[in-house]
Amino acid sequence: MTTLEDMPVTEYETAIERFIEEAAQWEGSLPVETFFHAWEEIERRRTALELKARVVHDRLVLMAPPDSPLVVHDNRIQLEDGRELVITLVPTETASG
Repeated sequence: MTTLEDMPVTEYETAIERFIEEAAQWEGSLPVETFFHAWEEIERRRTALELKARVVHDRLVLMAPPDSPLVVHDNRIQLEDGRELVITLVPTETASG
């Protein structure tokens, strides 16, 4: 995905011109498909995402369902924004006497 900072000036100007042209033609109504798509996206973000975990020897292994938007590998979860969430097991401390 290209950000505004990375976009060449000519591409930016074309995008702005296209936006102005489309905005001038907008009569204020929102297409039904657009509304329901936006609503679905909002509701999807409110839904809990499920992961299963198991300990294999001394490693945490996470598993996402096949239809999950999450990408997991062992103890790492790839977030949509590109960051990675790493979960590390910490051994419990034993009481010494």
